[in-house]
Amino acid sequence: MPRAVTFDEFYRGAFGEVLQAVRFSVDDRDLADEAVDEAMVRACEHWSEVSAMANPDGWVYRVAMNWARNRQRRLGVERRRGRAERAGEQWASHEPTFADPAIARALKTLPLDQRAVVVLRFHLDWSTEQIAVALDIAPGTVKSRLHRALRRLEHLLEERP
Repeated sequence: MPRAVTFDEFYRGAFGEVLQAVRFSVDDRDLADEAVDEAMVRACEHWSEVSAMANPDGWVYRVAMNWARNRQRRLGVERRRGRAERAGEQWASHEPTFADPAIARALKTLPLDQRAVVVLRFHLDWSTEQIAVALDIAPGTVKSRLHRALRRLEHLLEERP
């Protein structure tokens, strides 16, 4: 029987990857940092339940994304204005590791639901099932979002000079 993972061990192992995935997904470094911190606090508070899940990382990602979406709705225009001014700086310091910067720019144009599945699939290398659990959607929805996102990315990348 495997030894139970403590919250501290989970935090040290998962925090960086989940944070980077949320940053890529929401395209707002400050918001992502706050969201992952909130999600980790909730994971700690409910560690006995979270640790028993098949994908605790996915749970933390989903909680962080829900928190970020709610925060974005509350902040509305003020946050968007500030984000637009800082967008270049944020992506420059946390640019996904793509050989072609056009891929990172194209990724930012996707709707959040599509961007999330692309990030989880290709950045974290999660399976369709892991993504479905993390986002609390059906595996078929993951596949369709990923298909639409990849078609859109392909179209955007073909258009460039």
